[in-house]
Amino acid sequence: MLTSYYQILKELVAIQSISVDPDHMNAIEKIAIYLNAMLQDNDFSTEIVHGYGNPLVLGKFSVDDSLPTMILYGHYDVQTADSNQWRSHDPFSLYIGKEKIYGRGVADNKWQFLIHLLTIFELIASKKLWYNVIVLLEGNEETGSQHIENFLIDYKQDLISDFCLISDSYILWSIPCIDVGYRWGINAKLKITTAITDLHSWLYGWIVPNAIHEMNSILSKLYDTHNRITIPYFYYDVEEVAFDILVKNKKIKTDSQKLMLDTWIKTIFKEKDIDMITQIGLKPTIQITWISSWHVGDGYKNAIPNVAHAHINFRIVKNQTTKNVISAFDQWLKTTVPMHVDYSLDIWDTYEPVKVDMNNFYIKKAELALQKVFGQPVFYKYSWGGLPIVDILERVLNTKAVLIPLVNQDCNAHGIDENFDIDLIEKWFNFAYEFFKK
Repeated sequence: MLTSYYQILKELVAIQSISVDPDHMNAIEKIAIYLNAMLQDNDFSTEIVHGYGNPLVLGKFSVDDSLPTMILYGHYDVQTADSNQWRSHDPFSLYIGKEKIYGRGVADNKWQFLIHLLTIFELIASKKLWYNVIVLLEGNEETGSQHIENFLIDYKQDLISDFCLISDSYILWSIPCIDVGYRWGINAKLKITTAITDLHSWLYGWIVPNAIHEMNSILSKLYDTHNRITIPYFYYDVEEVAFDILVKNKKIKTDSQKLMLDTWIKTIFKEKDIDMITQIGLKPTIQITWISSWHVGDGYKNAIPNVAHAHINFRIVKNQTTKNVISAFDQWLKTTVPMHVDYSLDIWDTYEPVKVDMNNFYIKKAELALQKVFGQPVFYKYSWGGLPIVDILERVLNTKAVLIPLVNQDCNAHGIDENFDIDLIEKWFNFAYEFFKK
């Protein structure tokens, strides 16, 4: 049976549904049609919804009005992939190795939502499905889900539900997890200017300010020697991590040496007396993701740059707000940027951080199913990533999210050789069966 499932995944992976590249709009339409047909073939009433960015695939199957209704959310869009960088196979051709399956989208997010979807199809056929199901598959998650809120508002009456199941994250090593919080936040662009134009380094070297030097000087002041952010009031709304959570997090066997080997890093940065899991899930961070100046080609311009740009990614935690963080950062810039430097700050994407209700009935039901399948306690994980739809679901629909990550931590989502551990696949089908059945 798994062979037939692989065939479906193979067909999905082959469709290059890259939402960040306008040249792949034909593939976006093609995969929406494919998924819509698959739902129809399994007795769902369906609609391909246009007008909200890339098409959304909406499907409904009703068992009984007396049963709870769930939304199954997933996204069919993927990131770009350079076939010259992948080791032994084309990223858009599913490759089955001894321990892993490889292909763009197998982890993020095609195989994760497909495992649930295929299980639901089986339970419909055997008349053992315990939920009425709404399937919502979007094609703009990798570009920030800019239109999903308007869609949920306009289709609110069609999306009345008890909860939403989302699998779009990672487990910790071999430990089954439920995500109960997301760091989320802000993308910003900082531009500094030091002169009207670039100036010859032979004539003006060391007597005029250099935009790259100034940018480096400014950004180097973001963190202190204890890896804490130096912006005043940045931590003002950050709640203290509860003692019991700290104890649980420290009990998780984090293989930092394997992490360092897998990523070729030589150290791990974290705050004093904070374990790695708490640091990446419950502590905010600011990361510089891109720096540039005018000359980026080959050769040497030998001119002092007058302009420099930096892209800055903020990951904030619950109780912090994007508004307050932006305000604090702007005030910090006003006191940090030297008088001889002009700057501008542009804010791109803002999403609020999320914590979900851990006492939700469906979360507890999922926990019992996970324990039965894995034979070990389930870890409630505060994730370092983020999904815009989680906060929007609660605000617009009053629908709680149940966040069950399926993929291995070293899946390389967005990266080279994106993969899914074969050993996990049967367990996840078993979990889905336990969770969805009557």
